[in-house]
Amino acid sequence: MLGRRSFIASAAGAALAATAARAAEAGTLEAIARRRGLRFGTAASFDQLKRADSRALIARECGVLTAENEFKWKHLERIEGKYRETEADAFYRFAADEGMQLRGHTFVWSQDNRIPDWMLAKEADLARDGGKPLVALMQRHCDYLAKRYPTIPSWDAVNEVVQLQDGALRSSLFLRVLGERFIDIAFAMMREALPKCQMVYNDYMSWDAKADHRDGVLRMLEGALGRGVKIDALGIQSHIGGTLGRKRDELAWRKFLEAVQGMGLDVLITELDCSDRNVAATEPAVRDAEVAAFTKGYLDLTLSFTNVRQVVTWSLTDFDSYLNRPGYPGERRRPDGLAMRGHPYDAEMRPKPLRTAIAEALAAAPVRKA
Repeated sequence: MLGRRSFIASAAGAALAATAARAAEAGTLEAIARRRGLRFGTAASFDQLKRADSRALIARECGVLTAENEFKWKHLERIEGKYRETEADAFYRFAADEGMQLRGHTFVWSQDNRIPDWMLAKEADLARDGGKPLVALMQRHCDYLAKRYPTIPSWDAVNEVVQLQDGALRSSLFLRVLGERFIDIAFAMMREALPKCQMVYNDYMSWDAKADHRDGVLRMLEGALGRGVKIDALGIQSHIGGTLGRKRDELAWRKFLEAVQGMGLDVLITELDCSDRNVAATEPAVRDAEVAAFTKGYLDLTLSFTNVRQVVTWSLTDFDSYLNRPGYPGERRRPDGLAMRGHPYDAEMRPKPLRTAIAEALAAAPVRKA
């Protein structure tokens, strides 16, 4: 499948034109979402943004755009004091030109392998005087983001604080130096710099049967809100393929969403995809049908909560899928070695049953008030 990246441009154009004609008949995913007071979008890489076929598909189907990596601190400032802005700037301009909402992803990511290496190397210095040097560094980065990208309407101010395995707070430079108050500091900084921007806590969760992580997120949110931290929304990543073919807990998921709603928070589905690694069948039609049915069930339940405001996929096409890139962990791939089919469009950019499932779930969602 990865070899198809060299397919002839004219064939890609023809496939995209056919796709556009079919999609126009039923309405774009963004148009369907808007009729219910929702928004629909996708994440994309810079490579996708450079291709005319991918740009056209994103612009047609989406009203929300997330850059996969281009706004992350480790990507923007790989060398201390030297920002590389070309790729982030391209997303900023593309979203503005197409009238799309651009999501800022992310200000503080609480994982050491997602923090710039030069920051980790000077952890002892950043911890001096109660962590004031780290706070000053966070403030510098926050001010940079706010000044260069002032119209981004939604930021993941803090990302993935809670460990998947047990719900405890994840050890990271930020937690070791500042303790839990780094959450408070990050949200306060971004709120002051961008007072009209939606501030989001984003984390990896869905309706799997293991509740430790969800419970940990609820504890973290309750604690932060109790300390007066102003959080507008919870981002639910929704990489749901790990649960496909395995036990899930729909009742617990409903109770989790009820708890979040009770906190007064909006919810954004920020990174939706559904890998088919646990589907034994090899036939694409069978795999696609299982992915579509499973995802529709997840969306029907989740979108029944009217504080859920957006559905954003983590790529629109299998052609661009991170699930099939060389660096994706082998233990998360299909045992038979086949490329995974976890997105609404296939490797030739043709709509799949998953696109229909998303469209139907959006169309059936209760109407949101503005």
